[in-house]
Amino acid sequence: MLCVRKLAKRYGARVVFRDVNFEVEVGTVAAVLGSNGAGKSTLLKIVAGLTRPTSGRVQWLPTGDAQGALDAEVLQWQCGLAAPDAPVYRELTVGENLEFFGRVRGVELTPDAVLSHLEKFSLHTRRNDLAMDLSSGLRARLQLAVATLHRAPLLLLDEPSANLDEAGRAILQRVVEAQREQGLALIATNDPRDLELCDERIEL
Repeated sequence: MLCVRKLAKRYGARVVFRDVNFEVEVGTVAAVLGSNGAGKSTLLKIVAGLTRPTSGRVQWLPTGDAQGALDAEVLQWQCGLAAPDAPVYRELTVGENLEFFGRVRGVELTPDAVLSHLEKFSLHTRRNDLAMDLSSGLRARLQLAVATLHRAPLLLLDEPSANLDEAGRAILQRVVEAQREQGLALIATNDPRDLELCDERIEL
């Protein structure tokens, strides 16, 4: 399970959130809710190990035993993140992005494996297109493809429906359902369509 204890984040005098506590078990999809500026994206970045909290702790308990808990420095390798500002290299092709992030995550990808993974997101016909030439909706699909490439037990999705059409949302739903089988997911959103995919709510 994912355990968050007494988490706080501030930037100078501005407090984003404080005393955030929750647990999410494997097999669960949890929505992170809050008004604009409440810290939904910041919370996901802290869980992903991209931003340090001011205080508190994020731990991943792979066996449910606190003695085997993994802290943020290790936890980031257990995460997949798709967000509006998640890295996708615009000067690389769709296929090259997948190959690059595969190497970063230690995933060996054959050309057939790249094509097979892109097919899941209906991007296989755009394999040789530069990421900069994709529409915002197709780039969102590419971010999902990158986030799920290494089958991480923890999937973090920030406003995932923002740029997706109906076909893209069907892909998102399949991604979320598949994640239930291999771990858990946090979805930062205020979109009612995303909430339909979630079992629990965490309000900031």
